[in-house]
Amino acid sequence: MGKRNGIGWWLLGWGLLDLLCAMFCEIHADEAYYRLYGQFLDWGYFDHPPMVGLMTALSATLIPATSLILKNLSVRLVTVLMHVATVYVIWKTIPNSQISNPKSQIAKFILLSASIPMFCAYGFMTTPDAPLLFFAALFYYAYQKLIANSQWSTVLLLGVSMAGMLYSKYIGVLVIAFALLGNWRLLKSGKAWTAVGIAAVLMMPHLWWQYTNNFPSFTYHLVSRATAYQPLYTLEFIPNQWAVFNPFVWALMLWAGAKQLRTDDAFKRSLGVTLIGTQLFFLLMSFRGHVEPHWTIVTAIPAIILLMDEPLMERKGLKIALGVCVGLVLIARVVLMANVLPARTGLAHKQQTLETIHAEAQGKPVVFDGSFQAPSLYRFFYDDRAVLVRNAGDRYTQYDLLHLERELLGKPACVRRKGQVYLTDHLTEEDLRE
Repeated sequence: MGKRNGIGWWLLGWGLLDLLCAMFCEIHADEAYYRLYGQFLDWGYFDHPPMVGLMTALSATLIPATSLILKNLSVRLVTVLMHVATVYVIWKTIPNSQISNPKSQIAKFILLSASIPMFCAYGFMTTPDAPLLFFAALFYYAYQKLIANSQWSTVLLLGVSMAGMLYSKYIGVLVIAFALLGNWRLLKSGKAWTAVGIAAVLMMPHLWWQYTNNFPSFTYHLVSRATAYQPLYTLEFIPNQWAVFNPFVWALMLWAGAKQLRTDDAFKRSLGVTLIGTQLFFLLMSFRGHVEPHWTIVTAIPAIILLMDEPLMERKGLKIALGVCVGLVLIARVVLMANVLPARTGLAHKQQTLETIHAEAQGKPVVFDGSFQAPSLYRFFYDDRAVLVRNAGDRYTQYDLLHLERELLGKPACVRRKGQVYLTDHLTEEDLRE
């Protein structure tokens, strides 16, 4: 296969590796929770928009869960396919990549994309960040096309991609806002406003769901997640970003982003504003509560696009450093697939921690208290009914909207509350109270 098809080999290898990880890496508790979304499809969920639930539902439809390996894939298949498409769209967005495809450009692209740990993780882990990356890649592809030609097909793609981001994760609004901030001329573009209108129409079902359910997601993210400030929230921000992007890419992308803030190229200026703006936004957010490291992962796309044209990327020492990062990411994948990490890491041996309660339940549905992780994992591993009853002080979850425990009233059940486990032949309201 020649130079022009070299990227095809890379995409094939990337997809196969993600497929193996999807099959053999143990399910994460959050993924088990999103599987619950897919079992009760709706236009919205307490924590997130509905895209991740649709993905788990489609994966379950396509893959029969006849073994643990296939059960993993029944949650992750759509994620694997979507991520390969994400990588391809990013490649097509890089200026002139579709024309020449020189080997040096492909090698640089591999070093960048395969060295960002969390970008690789979302190639097989089903979370809202996986579809967010896909639709963000489509957004930048369409946005670049809009600046160049403004065809109506591009307008439609831009509108769909914006809606797709917002249906995936609310952080998608930052991508749109910073793109606009980097190119105010869009305010005078009728076609840009048409794309916004398309996105707004497509978002109507989700907004109606929020309205009819008293805006649970918006209240949770904008109000409930705020906590008393702790200096650690801010001090841990930079080390966490190193873990997400690797220290070399993180430093380089800020350098490249800052250089583009005053460029005449509207597309690159928007990428630079997005890189710097998103990092500053979440740094400021650390003063109102804990910032999850991966919340900034959407900037991996503008980072890769800008760094493909960064002169520092030609330095041999930097290429070696990124090559080492690629190797470490590959080692991490192998370790995860081997399932050898201690249970306390939360990355392996989850089923073993639930075996005792499964044995005591004797096939009866289980009522859990505490966090959403235990009942979600129990439903995944054993295909048995499990529900969550929130204690005072615990945060609300999708279980509070579903009220699955009501279906068990008056029926036999196993109750695990405050460390105690007991069986009952007639579940009562008293069993569900503290």
